[in-house]
Amino acid sequence: MQRIPRLQTDSVPEASRPLIENIKAQFGRVPAIFATLAHSPAALKALTAIAEALDAGKLAGKPHEAIALRISELNGCAYCKAAHTGIAAMAGATTAETLEWRKGEASNPKTKALLDLAASIAEKRGAVEDSELAAARAAGLNDEEILEAVAVVVCTVFTNSINNLAQTEVDFPAAPALE
Repeated sequence: MQRIPRLQTDSVPEASRPLIENIKAQFGRVPAIFATLAHSPAALKALTAIAEALDAGKLAGKPHEAIALRISELNGCAYCKAAHTGIAAMAGATTAETLEWRKGEASNPKTKALLDLAASIAEKRGAVEDSELAAARAAGLNDEEILEAVAVVVCTVFTNSINNLAQTEVDFPAAPALE
């Protein structure tokens, strides 16, 4: 049972309503994370703003989803693993790729470097070693991608924390189990 309940559309605070209506238009429904986060118009606005900005970023699509899945795995967030597995599929990722990303693996060297850097950012709260940053650059990541990776990590930690705290009911198909 959720520790912070989902709000029904008719009980959403007035300041959250336009955001919830936009989310409903995008998804055809209001996913549980947003219905839960709607308790706080400021928090909902923060999440939707960063998500919108990242959707237009250089890492949009599969790279973003790779990071989100890796960080969600590290943080044990069943909700985000399920949601981002589905979003990754819509971005063209295979089930095998999503499973690899969750384990921190990738056949593409640049994606692998991105996953390594993202995990280090999350684990070390941004205080990565010079050698880790150099390895990311050597694999082809530029400063724009590195900084955007930080933003994706932060956004993912934000949603993982919300879902782990609230124990948000997973309303996406469950992510496949890791072997």
